[in-house]
Amino acid sequence: MATQRLTAFEQTVLAGLAERAGLAATVLEAWAELPADSMQSARSLIDAAQLGVTEEGATQGLLERSAHLGLVESTPAGFRPRNGAHERFPRLAFALHAVEHYRSSVHRDATVAQVVLTKPPRPSVLEQKLSALGWRTAELEATEHAFHGMVRAARRRVVVMTPFFDSTGAAWLQELLSYASPGVHRTLILRSLEDNTRKDYPYGFDAISPWLKAQGVQVFNYSIPRMEGGRETFHAKAVLCDRSAAYLGSSNVTAASLEHSMEMGVVLEGRAATGVAEVIDAVLAAATPWI
Repeated sequence: MATQRLTAFEQTVLAGLAERAGLAATVLEAWAELPADSMQSARSLIDAAQLGVTEEGATQGLLERSAHLGLVESTPAGFRPRNGAHERFPRLAFALHAVEHYRSSVHRDATVAQVVLTKPPRPSVLEQKLSALGWRTAELEATEHAFHGMVRAARRRVVVMTPFFDSTGAAWLQELLSYASPGVHRTLILRSLEDNTRKDYPYGFDAISPWLKAQGVQVFNYSIPRMEGGRETFHAKAVLCDRSAAYLGSSNVTAASLEHSMEMGVVLEGRAATGVAEVIDAVLAAATPWI
């Protein structure tokens, strides 16, 4: 039963997987429903867990970590639970969900910041230089992975704020917002919606507007004319999940940012994320509801 005290082995596994508690819980829940003696790969498990293909790399790392902890064993054909481990999966998933909930919704004192990076397509001179300086670039979390993890963990709301938005970004945003759990309120903040002749008009909005309406995603236009000329608007790029996690960085929701350019930002948890939430709440109060 999930209410029984965890064994020493289970506590060790829990500590070892806690860094990616949400993903680990989802994978173990799905694996618990599969035959105990079946061989699994990262791809088969993300399919079973109904995760996106972008989680395959993280799941592979999770499996390798689990093998190191003695929960599963690695073979040339894939991974399988060690003797008796499969029956532990539901208990471990329950505990890992509790860890994720505590970290995302309860413990909010200290600020935690993690650098996330979108690298240029390979071969990348930047990646070569980072490696030469001693960076283990595989350990820098990809911006897209960080976004997906944040959105999946959200329990109340997801807000995406972007000044630039094209048709490639529209498809990417639709996928991202689809990861939100049922009942999570989703909001998109854009600019220049009032004038489709502007150079910075967000054409991605036209591409995705019917889907946004059908899904109940609320859209705001933060573009306020000034009496003395010009306008009040924004250039910030942010993703906010509840009041507990926020991304701030250079990444736009465009093909250039998502596929070609080096983009860098930080994912914040704790007090700093709460500060971001307060600013975005003020932006929403100032902006115009669009749909």
